[in-house]
Amino acid sequence: MSFGWPETFNLIDAVAMMAASAIPFYVAYATKIKPFRVLSLLLALFAFSHGLYHLLFGFIFGYTARAILDSFSVGVLLLFLSYFSKKGGLP
Repeated sequence: MSFGWPETFNLIDAVAMMAASAIPFYVAYATKIKPFRVLSLLLALFAFSHGLYHLLFGFIFGYTARAILDSFSVGVLLLFLSYFSKKGGLP
């Protein structure tokens, strides 16, 4: 297996998304406000699953990861948007 530009970019994307999910996970752990906790947890789950998708797509599973994890991360993002529109303060 060669390590070229696509693999490098997938690795950078995976590390960045997984690292970015640490902050919402911490906020979900630390806050006492239930809607904010749920929103933070959904955002963290989206970022982590999308980072995992980039890692697995680039190195291990390829298009199987795209079919499963990318669809899962988009579903979590849509769930986040739906919850935010009901509890996040939008009119």
